[in-house]
Amino acid sequence: MRDLLLSDRSAWRVLRSVVAAGCLISVLCMPPQARAQFLASSASPNSITLTWTAPGDDGDVGTAAEYDIRYSTSAITAANWSAATLVSGEPAPQATGSQESFSVGNLDPGTIYYFAMKVADEVPNWSALSNVVNATTDPEQDAPAPVADLEVVNPTSSSLTLTWTASGDDGNVGTASTYDIRYTTAAITEANWDAAVQVTGEPSPAVAGSAQSFVVSGLSPGIAYYFAIKVGDEVPNWSGLSNVAGASTGPEENAPDAIADLQAIGFTSSSVTLTWTAPGDDGDVGTAGVYDVRYSTSPITEAGWDAAAQATGEPAPQAAGSQETFAVAELQPETTYYFAVRTADEVPNWSALSNVVSAIIPDQTPPDAITNLQASTP
Repeated sequence: MRDLLLSDRSAWRVLRSVVAAGCLISVLCMPPQARAQFLASSASPNSITLTWTAPGDDGDVGTAAEYDIRYSTSAITAANWSAATLVSGEPAPQATGSQESFSVGNLDPGTIYYFAMKVADEVPNWSALSNVVNATTDPEQDAPAPVADLEVVNPTSSSLTLTWTASGDDGNVGTASTYDIRYTTAAITEANWDAAVQVTGEPSPAVAGSAQSFVVSGLSPGIAYYFAIKVGDEVPNWSGLSNVAGASTGPEENAPDAIADLQAIGFTSSSVTLTWTAPGDDGDVGTAGVYDVRYSTSPITEAGWDAAAQATGEPAPQAAGSQETFAVAELQPETTYYFAVRTADEVPNWSALSNVVSAIIPDQTPPDAITNLQASTP
């Protein structure tokens, strides 16, 4: 009966259709042979190529009808086969014994994938699960594009703001993973990049084409700084050096603190000795640059400061917290004087007016001795 069917193609087709109704003739129920020579032959960052030997329609005879190739990031078994990802675009089976290959794309770089396949005839009768193979995609090879529009804006005495347009993960596409922002007081090049100072707290890259900014703080006043950026992806592949942008920080803005404990502690007939605690260069830190001690016979105010007389020979400021003394000379006796001090740093930024103290110069000059005293008799 089987030989008759094999010699008659029409009868063969009839019997094939019978199989779909219940597989009444056992030879026609034979599925394709499971593949035991399934291999992962090559990989790229986003694809892995599979190779195998084509089975037959019935076991290892003829030509099968369909492949079902699946993959997962964990080992595939018969139990979890249905949960694995089905690829698309599988090739049509070739005659048994043919060498076949297929590239599975749209994979993630640097990831291990497991693959297996089943084969069906036209019924379909499905083969058992093939051997399971695994392979790892290559690491990402496309670096982010270098930033090309880095600018420095909004200088203060201790900070500069950087602005730029985000590049992508692959060239100018996608979202990169990290920024490396560096600066130095000389122009940055690839040769001196490693020696430049790396900032901390850089922002995460935004999607390609987004505007980004970052404030670099902790800088010194009045200094020219140069900045550059490199962009990394998840591998990381690093971009080339960005354009180099530079700007100078503004001058020092923090004035010394105002003196609050000015006192008059000593007098002569023509001088008053003052004492106070030294402020700093910045507030109450460091060493200031200069004192301006003034006096007047009327109370001193901010408005009347310029009209007050400036003393000469003021001492150079000492470190913040030191005790200072200074004698204002050439004063007139029996006169009330008012005193105040302002302090400046090197810019100069001037402090506010100190507290105002007053003192009366005592008249310490006695009358001349009488030299023509005479005695006479009545």
